[in-house]
This record gives sequence, structure tokens and C-alpha cells, in this order.
Amino acid sequence: MKPLILICPRNVDIYLLLTHILNVDGFRTVLASEEEVVEKAAAMKPEVIILDTGTDAASTLRTAAAIRSNEITAAIPTIALVAAGEERHYLDLLKAGVDENFVRPVLPIRLLNYLHSLSKLAARPAATEPPLTNTLADTLAFGGLKIRVGRRLVIYEGREVQLGPIEFKLLSRLLEAPGNVFSRQQLIEVAWPPNLYVQSRTVDVHIGHLRRSLRRLTGGNLIRTVRASGYVVELKPSIGEG
Repeated sequence: MKPLILICPRNVDIYLLLTHILNVDGFRTVLASEEEVVEKAAAMKPEVIILDTGTDAASTLRTAAAIRSNEITAAIPTIALVAAGEERHYLDLLKAGVDENFVRPVLPIRLLNYLHSLSKLAARPAATEPPLTNTLADTLAFGGLKIRVGRRLVIYEGREVQLGPIEFKLLSRLLEAPGNVFSRQQLIEVAWPPNLYVQSRTVDVHIGHLRRSLRRLTGGNLIRTVRASGYVVELKPSIGEG
């Protein structure tokens, strides 16, 4: 079945344009208002949610936060289309749970490349395979963690959390060499498409999402910030590090 994209537009013209671009490239699309996007996403489980910010970033911030706070929709990748001149909301949108922002008008090839990068992730763990222990065909083990690759699911002592695609790529990269520090540039190279400009601050925001998810799961912090260098995953969670 073709991957489903849930679109929450500001006007019908945006929806029709996106639908044409995505349908030609093999995606299905469904329309959703801001009031119903969480409910529809929970029921239909789309591959990606696209939020058209327009000039009302505050409304999109609330919608993105609602998507992220719902257990069923939290791991669905979310893209914000930001109107030209509204780029100042970039980091706020990331903090609210948006995975990536594109300024309108966006070149169709940029959007499609990003969507395909997310689709490919569902079929493999990361660009570079982490040296984890195979337990089942789709399950990898690291310390007390079990990772279901296809579902981007992390399991610890019977509890589980599903990660977004970028957070999953970041975790996979960090687990390649526990105890080694990975720079922000190294993390950018594995977690984002090569033709997409990514700020270092963007990495920090996604690491923050990942750290909070792992903290809720394990009760401690697996990821430590190394000042001016990057991030390292530690073998034992350290309670209280923020």
C-alpha cells in the first residue's frame, strides 16, 4: 500500500498542490483540520503529518505539541511548512515536536527527498549498522535496552517507547560506540538527508527529545553532553543529569 501523508493546510490551494506533488510520487494524502489532526492521525497512523504554519505559528505550535503529547501519534514524523518571513519560529516548532521545517515555497524535490528518507528508515536501522546484539530478526539488544528496528521501538524492563525517525537515527548512531563522543556534525550526517542544511541547534533540540524519551523509559539519563564536543551515550543511566 502507498504510504499515507496527513496534511493540515491553511487553505485548499496548499492541500491541492501538495496532493498533486505527493500523488505523482507514489504517496496517498488525507486532509485534516487542526481540530481533528490528532484524532485522524491516531486512527489512520500516517507515515508523516504535514502542518502548514502560514502566518499563525502559535496555532501550529499548539497542534505540534498535541501530536507529540499523544502516545499514539508521538512518534509520527511531523513537518511544518513555514511562510517566508516567519523563519524566526524555527526552533520553537522543533521544541514543540516538529521534526523538520521547510520555508514556503519549497522545491518539491526537497520535500520529496525528505519524505523518502523517512520512508527508507522504516526498513533499516540507520545508514551505518550499530554493533548491537541480534536477538530476533527485527530486534537488537544493547545493555538493558531492546530495540525493534522496523517500528523504531525501544523496550526497557517491559516498558516501551516509540521514537521519531530522527531520534531513532541519533540513538542508533550513539549506540555504535558507547563511551565515544559524537560531534553534532557526525550526528547530522547520519540523521538528516545530505542535501538538507541543518543547524547545530537543531541537533540539540532533537537530542533533548531523545533524552526525555529515554529518561521516561529508564528513569535515568543515557546521553551526556560533552561541552564544545558533542554527545556520548553512557553504559549506565546517570540520574539527575539534565
